[in-house]
Amino acid sequence: MRKTISLALLLFLALSSASGCVMAQDKFFKHIDQNNNLRLGNDYIVLVVNQQENSQGRFAIETTGGAPLRNNDNNKPLIYGRPSPWTSYTTLWINNKKYIFGGKTERRAGNNGNYGEIITPPTVEGDSIITRSKFGDIIVEQILSIVKSSTTGLPDTGQIKYRIINNSKEEQKIGLRIMLDTMLGENDGAPFRLGTDAVTTDKLYYKKELNNFWQAFDSLAAPQVTSQGTFLGPDVTPPDKVYFADWGSLADGIWDFDFNPGQEFIRKGEYEIDSAIAMFWVPEKIPAGESKTYITKYGLGGITIVPGLISLGVTSPAEVTLDKDNESFPIIAYLENTSEINARNVSVKLELPDTFEAGKITRELGNMKAGESAQLKWDVKPAGSEIPKEITYRVLVEADNTDSNQVERNVKFVGPPVLNAKITLLEDVGIINGQLKPNPFKLQAKLSNSGESSLYGVEAELILPPGLVPGPSEKLKKHLGYLQSQENLKVNWLIEALRIDGELPFAVKVSGINGYEKTIVEKISLPELKPIIYLNVVEEDDSNFISIELRAANIAEAENLSFNFNYNTDKLRLSYISRGNLFVTEGNLLPWNKPKKIKDGLIEFNQELPFSRATGVLATLHFRKKEENIGNIIVNNLKAFDGLGNEIQLDIKNIKQEAK
Repeated sequence: MRKTISLALLLFLALSSASGCVMAQDKFFKHIDQNNNLRLGNDYIVLVVNQQENSQGRFAIETTGGAPLRNNDNNKPLIYGRPSPWTSYTTLWINNKKYIFGGKTERRAGNNGNYGEIITPPTVEGDSIITRSKFGDIIVEQILSIVKSSTTGLPDTGQIKYRIINNSKEEQKIGLRIMLDTMLGENDGAPFRLGTDAVTTDKLYYKKELNNFWQAFDSLAAPQVTSQGTFLGPDVTPPDKVYFADWGSLADGIWDFDFNPGQEFIRKGEYEIDSAIAMFWVPEKIPAGESKTYITKYGLGGITIVPGLISLGVTSPAEVTLDKDNESFPIIAYLENTSEINARNVSVKLELPDTFEAGKITRELGNMKAGESAQLKWDVKPAGSEIPKEITYRVLVEADNTDSNQVERNVKFVGPPVLNAKITLLEDVGIINGQLKPNPFKLQAKLSNSGESSLYGVEAELILPPGLVPGPSEKLKKHLGYLQSQENLKVNWLIEALRIDGELPFAVKVSGINGYEKTIVEKISLPELKPIIYLNVVEEDDSNFISIELRAANIAEAENLSFNFNYNTDKLRLSYISRGNLFVTEGNLLPWNKPKKIKDGLIEFNQELPFSRATGVLATLHFRKKEENIGNIIVNNLKAFDGLGNEIQLDIKNIKQEAK
């Protein structure tokens, strides 16, 4: 037995939720409760994450104030988790082996499973609670946050996100199962209501059978908690299949489990009603270095309820974006004959503005016995090309021998997200000694959403032209969460240029869940890199000695190079000349013509250059100083030719020190 909750415990949790923090409208609170659970919440709900060694990272969702107009849903569990969450858990299918996310457990839910290593215990980062586990080279992030419900329009819903990152050098095949031990206050067996189905026995739905959302409530006449999970929409990742089943079977089965279609939600091995839900995303291939994100939502549901002899509840999305991928929206009506008589010839009618249609708007239900319930669904579509900003619709129920009843709800219509990006350099990039400085340099993309709706699961990937690479530890793909309407986000990258300059195309590919993708291309100019010979003075440990590097930059086209090196013999005495790194590769010495001393103060260089070696040291000259001031050091008579014998113009940067 596992779910016995005493009145004293409920009262204590209610008091601790209210007294341990100060809540403000639409603002978050966070604290650690007496059971070492990390809590992040607002006026409506709270996310509860287990921080103990046993079942670390497992979570629950509870109400705080619940629905604003309802007083009997305060401090109630939506996912079982008292005193500490352990009954819900998430499974990873990694290359045909099953692992459980988070910390090991000694209890029934997953106690015989394989586990990874927690590398980030539950931590509040921004407005989310994040837990990270490692499974070999696979990193899995659990990101829990509070978002708006699709039907209430309020921040009363938990967003459950898993990001799977393949840090290996090979493709990995990975799937995901999220099992939620749902609960409505003290009610552990309320029907799952999905479209026109009231699910009370084991049942499987495939993706094509799913509705936008499912809801659960105990009564239309006097509902306490109304919960809602989301399957389809712009802010979730549709599961490939969904099982409604008893918790015991799902707790015992790490991936596959004892599923018996049509069997009541009696907890396996016991005698109590105990329902749960498992969402599966079938294994997919994730390339090396790539990631995959899965998002689902669960929290409070918005149902407009009017009690009566025939109680009527109606729900629909609060906001809808209609486009080629989403051409309709659902309206669902729940009916319950709460009278003590049989209602005769019950009919339900949907009244819509002329701009919308829904097929058969009147439904004849016949007679309804006392206590009998029913649910109906309409798929509503625009009747023409013009879509208003908002509509009000009405659902009416009538019977021959009872009073009629009706409910009104509003739906707002918003346009899709419209993404733009402006790519700029964050710092001035110049040229010093033939090289870009700074390099790596900082690049920024300013993303803006000028559309009417948000884009969810946003990722921004910088696409570089040849010759540009990410800087040390930089990743080209950034995970940004969501981009609200009229919001701007700035994304920075550290980029390194490899022998490239001029006007270069940069592209930012912005993607969101459910296939959204847009690529923005802009051009940014980097200063021209000219071929140059310059001198670099290296001070030795012994102050009586000095080394001068003869350096070349951007000379990849040159195959032959000759010049004279002049120095003042009154100030410097040549010790020896050593090979430059342009003539060394992977520990091997390349052909090198040792410079010739023509006379004191004059050295002649004539070099055949290595193929495609563009920048480096030609030679290093080691001197003993006769004076502190080394005087003028000059390179002249410079000539460079390409493979066709054409002369190449090179700049020269000499050292000139006037006598003191």
